[in-house]
This record gives sequence, structure tokens and C-alpha cells, in this order.
Amino acid sequence: MRRRSWSSHAVLLGSLVVAMVAAPSAGAQTSTHVGMRLGYNFRTEEPVLSANLTVPMTNRVEFYPSIDIYAPETGNRMGFNGDVKVIFPMPPGPQLYFGGGLGIMNRNEGDFSDTQMGLNLLMGLESRTGWLHPFGEAKLLLRDRSQLQLIAGLNLTLGR
Repeated sequence: MRRRSWSSHAVLLGSLVVAMVAAPSAGAQTSTHVGMRLGYNFRTEEPVLSANLTVPMTNRVEFYPSIDIYAPETGNRMGFNGDVKVIFPMPPGPQLYFGGGLGIMNRNEGDFSDTQMGLNLLMGLESRTGWLHPFGEAKLLLRDRSQLQLIAGLNLTLGR
């Protein structure tokens, strides 16, 4: 089995974060959000139900942890993600973001249990008007077997 080095991905992601933090802000909202989302994992052909939190670190960078619950045919599978997303400066309207972080995937089936850690890369669009923020996201899970997920959801602004 061929193992890949993720160091080049980490350097690219780190460079992207540094570049975007340095970019000037144009009216970014800096409120904490909680969200629910539904998606589909194309590698495992499973639906996913997920909850996320969005916590501003700066006006362009947000901590973006989430818990994913999958629906395999047998057993159960959960993912825990510690992502960071960077919001790109855009004209008024949906905000484009890119990001990534660490992900842990756990699968249990009978007496079998498997836990894998890997990297996540994501990109999406989110509406930032009002207190309810619809979004769509593509997420690449980089592990022994890479997986692509498409997710759609709603974020709710807290503490307005």
C-alpha cells in the first residue's frame, strides 16, 4: 500500500491561511454560529448528518469544528473534525471560503473497530446576511482512502 506525504498539503494550506489573514476585511461579520447540515459521502455512498460550530478567530479566519454521523448499511461511523476556514474578500452576497484541518473517523461493526486520522480540505459558499446563513460545501477527506463529501446546511447566528 502506498503512503502519501501530507506535508506539501499542510504547507499549501498554511500559506493560504497566512495570505488571507493579511487581506483587508470588507464588512465581515464576527459572530459565533451553530449549524446543522446534511450531505453525502461519494466514496462510501452514505448520507451524513452533521452539526458544526463557527467561532471567529479574526475577521477572516474562523475555527470550524464539526461532528459527522454517517448511515452505513451495518455498524456505525462517526467523524470528528477540527477545521479552520478562511473567508475570501468578495463583493456583497455569498462569501467564498476555503479551509482545512484534522479529521478523525471511527467505524464500528460488531467486534471490529477502526479509527483513522487524516487531513480535511474544504471549500464552500455561505450567505452572510441576516441571522440565518445557508451554505454549501465540498470537503475532501484525505486518509488511507480519500473521500469526497458534498454538504448543504444552515448556520444560525448566536448572540446578536
